[in-house]
Amino acid sequence: MEFRRSGECFAEGACNDYDAVVIGSGYGGSVAACRLAMGGLRVCLLEKGRKWEAQDFPTDTSQMLSAVRIEHRTFGVSFGPKDALYQVCRHDDSVAAMACGLGGGSLVNAGVVVPTPARTRRNPKWPKDWEKDWEVCEALASTMLRIQDVPIKFRNAKIMDEAVGEETGFKNPEPLKLTVNFDTEDQMYSSKKLGKADSCQACGNCMSGCPYNAKNSTDKTYLLSAIQAGCDIRTACEVQYVFRNLDDTSEVDEAICRRKSRRWLVFLNEFECMASDFVVLSAGVFGTTKILFQSQMRGLILSKKLGCGLSCNGNNVAYLSRSRAPLNACGLDRKKLSEVPFEERPGPSITSSYISSLGFTIQSAVIPIAFPWLLFKGITTYGWPIGYSILDSIVHKVKHLFGQPSQDMVLNVIGYDNGDGKLTFRKDANEICFQPPSDPLLARKIEALQRITKKLGGILFMSRYRSTSVHLLGGCCSSSDASSGVCNSNGQVFDTLNLTTVYPGLYVCDGSLIPCSVGINPCLTIATAAEHVSKHLLQDALDYKSKDVDFVVCPVLLT
Repeated sequence: MEFRRSGECFAEGACNDYDAVVIGSGYGGSVAACRLAMGGLRVCLLEKGRKWEAQDFPTDTSQMLSAVRIEHRTFGVSFGPKDALYQVCRHDDSVAAMACGLGGGSLVNAGVVVPTPARTRRNPKWPKDWEKDWEVCEALASTMLRIQDVPIKFRNAKIMDEAVGEETGFKNPEPLKLTVNFDTEDQMYSSKKLGKADSCQACGNCMSGCPYNAKNSTDKTYLLSAIQAGCDIRTACEVQYVFRNLDDTSEVDEAICRRKSRRWLVFLNEFECMASDFVVLSAGVFGTTKILFQSQMRGLILSKKLGCGLSCNGNNVAYLSRSRAPLNACGLDRKKLSEVPFEERPGPSITSSYISSLGFTIQSAVIPIAFPWLLFKGITTYGWPIGYSILDSIVHKVKHLFGQPSQDMVLNVIGYDNGDGKLTFRKDANEICFQPPSDPLLARKIEALQRITKKLGGILFMSRYRSTSVHLLGGCCSSSDASSGVCNSNGQVFDTLNLTTVYPGLYVCDGSLIPCSVGINPCLTIATAAEHVSKHLLQDALDYKSKDVDFVVCPVLLT
């Protein structure tokens, strides 16, 4: 399978003219590219990151450190490669982490799949039009992502069942479903049509990228189908902005605008661009919002709500250190893996999930072997222990820093924040800054984690950041009109000429479209919304193509 990098995209003779250009390859962009290509359109997908194979993922600390880019937005400093697998952004008292690569967040998430809760779908911000086909779209996404049940209860899950099971107001949905392959004997998962997936080894390293090719990430599902349908995939291509290709050439070089049969120009820089009739922005919450902000600077008139409605999905992280319980929550390398029976291994990254009646979920997570645990535990991310006196805190902090990680565990909390965060664009630094939403349940989450820690023993360290999110949503929210959102329920971007008119051919199709917290791991919700958007997008594209419009393929001339 061949992927072209940025330098090859604009070589002499390369075709840069398509029916549709999709920007981003996560749970939104991969769906759009797949459905458009299968519908017979000429599609090109652009991905900022690289293609990651199973053997490329970091398996030790030195490799992990070279796979991370950290940007401190408050001080304006950054380090790490721009195409690093992990993109970590810190601003004031909050931190957000994203993935970069062909497959987006599906490469390094835990793959937990949960249907969108009824509470979320009753939210006044939730688009009512989505309800018309939500179950159908959700079933399509579930099938494409090849969801499977976790086959056994691993030790970590059994211990958490005992600790959390006694907590009133918590329930454990059974069984937990993941986008992970546990059975290579099933012919469906080894067919060439869907792509070969090896079996999960229960090594616990999902969140550093599966080194055993067992995760059903979007590059092995939706994108594989898109490629088979003729979609062109180009990596190492970071889009800067989009420009509406009008007859008026006063603002753009005439040689570029001569291709008047295409409605949009997609710019990677001031000199290299592609032409298409449909542009699908699916670069994630930060990426999509940044592209629209930069497009706005170049004349695209957008809703004043651009950047508003940011949700961190009520995401907080805690660390349980030096528990007396045999948690078995640290990843195994290949050598140790061969010495441990399957049922005694850590299991996938997340094997237990507990839903509170208050509306938040607590999940136990395995620490990948490649994570620099000393740094992860006590130096940069985590502050003082929770619920201790000052003297005890100092003692426990020292023990925490120099203790071994064998009986440690990450606790991930997901819930409902107020969705009132905001993204802004700093023109001088060409970067997105963010203000996290308020979280009315934070105190209740800490109380629940303290009770669990008391039962398991050990020391609880809450993240020092007010928000630690890997589940960003919003920023280009769907709404009924431009006064309250950036897009309509079909993902079409409002042009604000009046409240409901849209830009022809310009769509948003990723998590930035979701207008509120979803309360659970959001990957299935994003893919389901993308299926809904893609259905209308494909029909729009086919209707447009059926008109008497010149669709002769011709490369864009560049200066």
